[in-house]
Amino acid sequence: MPNGVPDELASFTPCVVAMVYKGLKRAGLTYGETVVVTGASGGVGIHAVQLARALGARVIAITRSPDKARFISQFADEVITEQRFSKVVKDLTNNVGADVVIEAVGTPTLEESLRSLRSGGRVIIIGNVNPDEIYQLRLGYLIMKDIIMIGNVRSNRSDVVETFKLLSRGLVKPIIAATYSLDRFGDALEFMRNNSRIGKILIKP
Repeated sequence: MPNGVPDELASFTPCVVAMVYKGLKRAGLTYGETVVVTGASGGVGIHAVQLARALGARVIAITRSPDKARFISQFADEVITEQRFSKVVKDLTNNVGADVVIEAVGTPTLEESLRSLRSGGRVIIIGNVNPDEIYQLRLGYLIMKDIIMIGNVRSNRSDVVETFKLLSRGLVKPIIAATYSLDRFGDALEFMRNNSRIGKILIKP
């Protein structure tokens, strides 16, 4: 672990930041492209926003809460609170659409995420890992828009090493919603249900 990476950020690098980094690498993100991040206030989303921007992307963050939007705005180029956000994304990109969407919510926002993409765009699906949930996907829409869908989970050792090098430059800050001792693990689980939180919940021994 390099100097300059706080312990809090290092603790969730393998399963959050490096996982997102792997997805963006697989999507072939290039400097200056536009990235949309759904669920931008969540533990994955808020760090995905920062990481995409650190990699040189223009970042449009999606959240349904105006209060959370004010916090997220310090990390994103644009923040959208509308439930049907695809039209706003199109407006912000001169009716072209985003290059990449990091789908950190899942089925509730996937339709709008696909509509937000430009022709030939890529969507990295991170949110919702329930294998039993069914989504009605319009294959013709994907084909006609030439969209690439990337299912993305976990990271490997090389992803973690590369991400640590990026994090050592201080371009991503750990956003901790709350910290609990190990003997208050149950309270931490209860707090996870709190929709007002932003960022990760940290357990410290």
